[in-house]
Amino acid sequence: MKIGYARVSTTEQNLDAQIKDLYAAGCEKVFHEKISGVATIKPELESALDAMKPGDTLVVWKLDRLGRKTTELLVFLEELSDREINFQSITDGLDSSAGPIGKLILLILSAFAELERDLNIERTMRGLEAAWASGKKSGPKEKVSDDSIRMAMQLLETPDENGKPRTATSVAKTIGLSRSSLYRRIDKLKAESSN
Repeated sequence: MKIGYARVSTTEQNLDAQIKDLYAAGCEKVFHEKISGVATIKPELESALDAMKPGDTLVVWKLDRLGRKTTELLVFLEELSDREINFQSITDGLDSSAGPIGKLILLILSAFAELERDLNIERTMRGLEAAWASGKKSGPKEKVSDDSIRMAMQLLETPDENGKPRTATSVAKTIGLSRSSLYRRIDKLKAESSN
């Protein structure tokens, strides 16, 4: 059985052309949704996969309907293969059920995905090693300065305009942090000043 999946990113876009082409390609059922391609969870795609069994074919209008990142797409295609589910992309001309050539194309794409993953890991490690060698710390930079944290600490110790104690949540929101992040940064600042 062929099951189709159609997706557009915004509510202004129309799914009609994709759905029409999927039925024309022989799909018995088409799942569709309006959701960003970068979304990690696509409920209707999950529903389509839940409805499939070995030997079925998932059909999309174009490969990018499944997502934007090459590595994620190829991992997805590998998972389909592991479940013995075929894959077809109408406009890209991919069809894993089209004999050895279709399977070869997906195998080549899978090899490129693995190469891309390995190269990304290697580049990241080189960058980190260079940063460590020059004395830089890795990890995300703090988005709120230590001066802002000191100001927040003073606000927590003084009452608001109504004479009531300020809440950590309201102070954190004022400087653009969550309550837990504010407390984490206060603890870090106190630890650094006690050294």
